[in-house]
Parts: sequence; structure tokens; C-alpha cells
Amino acid sequence: MNTIQTALSSARFNRFMLWFGVLVLAAGAFALIFKYAGGSDATPVNPSPGFHPKLPTKSTPLKNANGVTIKTFYQLDPGMRTAIRKFIGTAVMRRNLDEGWAATAPTLRNAVTHKQWMTGNLPVVPYPVDNLNTIQYYLDYASTKAILVEVGVSAKASLGIRPASFQLELVPVGHGRWAVDYWMPRWTPPVPQN
Repeated sequence: MNTIQTALSSARFNRFMLWFGVLVLAAGAFALIFKYAGGSDATPVNPSPGFHPKLPTKSTPLKNANGVTIKTFYQLDPGMRTAIRKFIGTAVMRRNLDEGWAATAPTLRNAVTHKQWMTGNLPVVPYPVDNLNTIQYYLDYASTKAILVEVGVSAKASLGIRPASFQLELVPVGHGRWAVDYWMPRWTPPVPQN
């Protein structure tokens, strides 16, 4: 046996080759994982050099015409309450849709044209409200930027539809006018019926 064969067959050299092979395998596996599991998003992680983070502007509590901070639904100005009732009576109930278009903020209706809106193809969850006078309202919050109201509605008993709770948001549109910007059911798990 020559010296090269002796060196290659030694236990020490074989252990070294084993650990070297494990190291090369681990490096290859890490490279593959980093390349393919890292995702394909090429968006830079760091913000752009000109980015300066800003906190949102502080919203101030809404006050009615008498200067009282609004804490309940019935303290809202009559125009705001009328806008809510008009929206529910038109867009939600699918009646007089032209009036519903006017009571809706542009951000809610931006996905449809006026013509599509008039056909009833609108981004508003419908509900067959039985009586506009029996709707229950609860004010979640009111600021100068938005008003969030919880709306409890019920349908005629003959329809077999459960009462529902919706969230409605009003935002200022123009000068002194408020329009509905958000209308979605507030889902809660149904109570089992016997």
C-alpha cells in the first residue's frame, strides 16, 4: 500500500470527509431554501429614501349644532339622521335608487356607474326592512371625520328572515353634507333554535 491509499483509508480522513460532505449538503440545502422559499416578491424591504412616516391626524369629537359633544344617535343633527334613513329606505331596500345614489358617498359607489346602480346592481347588502320607523340605532363613535352607527333591522315575519344588525358609516361629503360610506352586516354566530 502506498502512502496516498493509507491516508485515504484512515479513520481520521474518513471522518473529515463525512463532516465536509455534511457541511456542503447543509450549505446547498440552505441555498435552495433561501432561493425558493423566500418568495417571488421583488418589493424592497426597506422604505424608499424619501419616506417619512406620519401619525394619522387626530380626530376630534363631533359636536352638534348646539355645541354638545355627540354621544348618542339621537344627538346627531337631523340631516345626518335623514341621510341614514334615506340610504336604508332606498339603497338597502332597493327602492328609489336615484335617491340612494345621492345618499351614498363616492367611495362606496365608485365600483359601479349610475346606470348600473339604477338597475339594482350596487355594492350594498340588501335587506327587506319591514318598517323604517322601528329600526334601532346605536352610535358607536362620532368624530369630525366619520360616524359609525350600529343599525338593527327586521323584516316582515311572513318572510322568515331573522333580524339583523348592520354597521353603517357616514363621512362628510362636500360642505355640511354627510353620506353613507360603509354598510355591512355585523355577523354574530346564530343562536340555535329548537
